[in-house]
Amino acid sequence: MFLIADPKLVTCHADAAEYAVRINQSIVLVHETRASSPLSGGALWSIRADQLALHRAILPLCADGWAFASAPLLRTMLDLLLSAAVIARKPDEAEYRGFKYTHIFLKDNLNNPVFTKEQRSEIREQISTGIKQLPEESREKAQQFMFKERMYPYWFSPEFARPSDVVEQLCSADVAKLYRLFSGGSHGGYIGLRLLKDQPDEVHPNPRADKRSQEMALAGSIRFTFETFRGCDRSEGASLNEGLSKSFFEKFQSLNPA
Repeated sequence: MFLIADPKLVTCHADAAEYAVRINQSIVLVHETRASSPLSGGALWSIRADQLALHRAILPLCADGWAFASAPLLRTMLDLLLSAAVIARKPDEAEYRGFKYTHIFLKDNLNNPVFTKEQRSEIREQISTGIKQLPEESREKAQQFMFKERMYPYWFSPEFARPSDVVEQLCSADVAKLYRLFSGGSHGGYIGLRLLKDQPDEVHPNPRADKRSQEMALAGSIRFTFETFRGCDRSEGASLNEGLSKSFFEKFQSLNPA
């Protein structure tokens, strides 16, 4: 074991997972009393499941001496946070945005020569089935986006041109700072992959007992998980867990995370 991070931060990392489970349970109960939102609800459920799984993966990486390998995972966690924020931002567009999040890959496949004519026809049918689940006022917009507009580099375009626009408009200043911090490692950048190495000039492929880097990775994972699930509690869970969110965040901040 190479884990030498502050034990209180390690405990907080586990508490963040429990917090996420509580939020999920609460949202399920709220959904039982509300009108169905299959597209946004399904998209956000998928995002939360992936976010919690990635959060849980960070600690074993640190424990086995691979904290530096957390950088691309942390950037993916931030991307999931941004997607959740975009979907939840406008309640009247949440179903449409949930549809875009879960169907954008099909748009990309429509003109992919790898697929046969018959397969592309099935893809069009799958898209049309998804459009029929949308509120009637969103169907024409979805039809236009999927079949007539050009393919964008990000699913949330053209509403937001790039991830940095989402960060600037929808995230707090400290989350924006983390976005800049972890972006380099997600693209294999020389400096980015040394961010989570306490001795970056020591070049070797072996595990590292890096206290500072472990704590940065754990703190980043906690923050992205918290922001994602608190946002979903507010948008889907009727803000039933505001007290829990406040107390958890205060506890996290009291640790003076890296």
